Amino acid sequence: MNPVTVVGEDSNPALEVAGKTIAYLILVSWVLMTVLPLFWMSYSSLKSNEELTRDIFAFPHDLFDNDQDEYRVVRPNLNMIPDFDPKEDTRERIVIESTTIAPGRGLMVYWLVEEEMPPEIRQLEVGDTLVVEDLPRDWQRKIKRKTRWFNYQSAWERAGMGRKFLNSILYSGMSTFLMILFGMMTSFAVSKLPFKKLSALVTGLIGMGYLLSINSVIIPLFLMLTRIGLTDTHVGIILVYTAFGLPLTVLLGSQFMRGLPTSLIESATMDGASYFRTFISIILPMTIPVVITVAVISGLAIWNEFLLVLVLASSEATKSLPVGVYSFSSLTSSQLGWQLAALVIATAPVVIVYLLFNKQLTKGVVAGAVKG
Repeated sequence: MNPVTVVGEDSNPALEVAGKTIAYLILVSWVLMTVLPLFWMSYSSLKSNEELTRDIFAFPHDLFDNDQDEYRVVRPNLNMIPDFDPKEDTRERIVIESTTIAPGRGLMVYWLVEEEMPPEIRQLEVGDTLVVEDLPRDWQRKIKRKTRWFNYQSAWERAGMGRKFLNSILYSGMSTFLMILFGMMTSFAVSKLPFKKLSALVTGLIGMGYLLSINSVIIPLFLMLTRIGLTDTHVGIILVYTAFGLPLTVLLGSQFMRGLPTSLIESATMDGASYFRTFISIILPMTIPVVITVAVISGLAIWNEFLLVLVLASSEATKSLPVGVYSFSSLTSSQLGWQLAALVIATAPVVIVYLLFNKQLTKGVVAGAVKG
């Protein structure tokens, strides 16, 4: 007897193909909407203001063509020179400015003390031109480096981004570590220890805490931290981030741990292990997918968080990177290249972390959702 293949009456191959095509188009569109702005921001951060205003989508000129450019000697606009006070330093200065790109390119603010210039070009007058290849090799390297990365140098130095970068690492790292430590311990207690009524109460309170956002209680938080002297301190900001990150950690962790066999804890107890030793040696290593998920989600959320630090941090020593970029952009509204460079510096760590841990992030979310 020949096998009979039963085809569903509702099956429509053409409709399935159309559905898949639409789904793929939506996904491709979403990817392009995400990637293209990042790509544009990256290469535009290497452009001067003149290039950005002349053609916002064009690639930087000297990214591909630099050695054959002609440069002319000009007098600098003192307002454009970083860390230079004409009242304190009156020495004659000569700068080299690219004429093939636009006046005011990054080389303009790379000023040179006349007596430090190579003998070959020391006698040049204003308006004279020269070719980059006519300069000594070491000067060619300096010019190229200043041309391509001047926006990043200016953003890093003028915005004090080094300190703010370290602050963001401190806030994200310490807050994530504390919320994982206390959150996973709480998850173990409410899911595996024999305190059902208390566990239900704690879980309910934590679930209610998950509904709160920092923005909705920012004023009471500010008043409370002011009374105890923790405003404008690293400790105060870290404690707030930790408290608001605990609900997500407990919900994912407890859901995952409910799926673990209770016999593991019973065996460890019979061997004389305490609950803490059982948690550290047995339970915590088994919850690594959830730990990575919480670390990535919470770490990136804290890295990008803006309002809390804006309200609680009044000094430059405690501001995070997003707040620093915001302050820098308000002070340098005319320097588009500097602002784009600052945005790239703030965005790059987020993209790198997500690319490194996206698989673990997906596994952890799925594991925390289906266990139990």
